[in-house]
Amino acid sequence: MLTGCCTCRFTLVVPKDASDYTPLEDIIQTIEHVLAHYLPSALSEKYLDDASGMVRRLKRACGTTRSLKAFTSVVDEYNTLIRSPGIKTAIATTLDARHALDLRLVQRITEQTYWRTVSPDVDSVRKYEAGSNNVYGEILPRFCHDIFRETGLKSSHTFVDLGSGVGNVVLQAALEVGCEAWGFEMMPNPARLARLQEKEFKARCRRWGLKPGFLKLVEDDFTRNFEMDALMKRADVLLINNKAFSTDLNQNLLYKFLDLKEGARIVSLKSFVPDNWKISEANTYDPRNLIRTTRKEYFSGSVSWTDAGGEWFVATKTDAFIRAFAEKSE
Repeated sequence: MLTGCCTCRFTLVVPKDASDYTPLEDIIQTIEHVLAHYLPSALSEKYLDDASGMVRRLKRACGTTRSLKAFTSVVDEYNTLIRSPGIKTAIATTLDARHALDLRLVQRITEQTYWRTVSPDVDSVRKYEAGSNNVYGEILPRFCHDIFRETGLKSSHTFVDLGSGVGNVVLQAALEVGCEAWGFEMMPNPARLARLQEKEFKARCRRWGLKPGFLKLVEDDFTRNFEMDALMKRADVLLINNKAFSTDLNQNLLYKFLDLKEGARIVSLKSFVPDNWKISEANTYDPRNLIRTTRKEYFSGSVSWTDAGGEWFVATKTDAFIRAFAEKSE
């Protein structure tokens, strides 16, 4: 089957349960996203018509009629359409005019990547030492989107995820924003799957005719990595899922923040600065005086470890407060 620019094959495996990969649904969603995001609006409306559009007929073939012949007939119709010279030109024109990707399309591509790499071995990433800093959990796409928006992440920026797991957020940043994106993960199983995701993601982006920003996923302890030390000097946005980090590790990170440039943003799930923190003569040199923190709220469906909402924090590196304190003390 053809997506935006290349042929893509789907293995028609039968899912064992509702949580397993469903290839027919993958095909339907792929066709729907190409028609919705790669064609001019007039053509999209025509081929996505609720009564007789391609997606409606595919769903009918899977559900009401349960007809493989009807399903493959629509797929053949779609492939013929996408191969036609006029549609190829329309797709190229639409993509050239697009300055941002819809989150739904980003999710489609990253989900395809995840299903083909992480899902078959997802149990391995849950093997970690209880009570350690290495507790696995994923920040989900909608929450990632909110993080990018709240921090003002741009294509010219550098994004760094400390404790990046299987690399989901790094891939989404590179695709959705087009920025330079780095991830550091020291647990072997998530890091191994992250490498598989990176390879599959790049191939899948080529199939969709898209070019993400530069990305690199590193297997190492970010507190000791030399590349990380260099990145701290030019990073624009840091993401740290420090919900389960020890006090010592959070303190270690505070001192690394000294290398951040003015205006860099630090996103965390636990604040690095207590609510009642005040600058004083006794703590003048404490790194917490160099970050200004704003509390945010996330809602259901934002993280993998709970369906409940919670809080998150955006800290900005600035020496404004310490300068004001110094001037006041003179």
